[in-house]
Amino acid sequence: MVGGLLVAVAAVGIFAAVSGAGRGPSTRYYVAARDIAPGSTLGPDDLEAVAIEVPDRLEGRVFSDPDALVGAIAVGPLSEGELIQAGGLATGTDAEIPTFSVAVAQADANAGELSRGDYVHVLATYGTDTSATTVTLSADARVVSLSEDDDSLAAAGQVVVRLQVPTAEERIAIVNASTAGKISLIRVSGAEDVDVAEVFRPSVEVDPATGGSTTTTTEPEDEGSGG
Repeated sequence: MVGGLLVAVAAVGIFAAVSGAGRGPSTRYYVAARDIAPGSTLGPDDLEAVAIEVPDRLEGRVFSDPDALVGAIAVGPLSEGELIQAGGLATGTDAEIPTFSVAVAQADANAGELSRGDYVHVLATYGTDTSATTVTLSADARVVSLSEDDDSLAAAGQVVVRLQVPTAEERIAIVNASTAGKISLIRVSGAEDVDVAEVFRPSVEVDPATGGSTTTTTEPEDEGSGG
């Protein structure tokens, strides 16, 4: 789990800062000074600066300035010592967006490679074979937390994803699709101008040259931009 990894990274950073005698990392980033519940507003007493060498992929997502954190709201739980990342925080308005969870096959959830704070497009496929239809249910959903198949909430091969979805229409459509169809999550964090096709239906044509076999072409509808 990503959170556990970050707790371990924070612990290593603390050890290096104390015992490294100048050999450890010099940049100090902020971690949670105590366990913080979702929805809590961060104050100075919630923050602790520790010397940590963070991976390049986390640059720009972590904080060395406490002023950028005071007053922010924790979207999900933060464990004591956990490195605080931008994806786990929200403004007061964002924190008021409802959340709910859905079980998704790991293969349909970016192979389970999702992190708290990631933005995803939520797609649902109804039907089977060439009669199936895929629709975009939300182009602005955000991952709040993730439980994998080693968690009691998730069945084997599944992840339970808690999502923050902005509109009631999108939320009810996703809940319906969790029983009536198959949900797929497309990670779009960091991408720009991601195309969104609202509906996709395969078009099947008979190919006389192959003795009656079929070829399938795509028919996306109502394309736009989102994400």
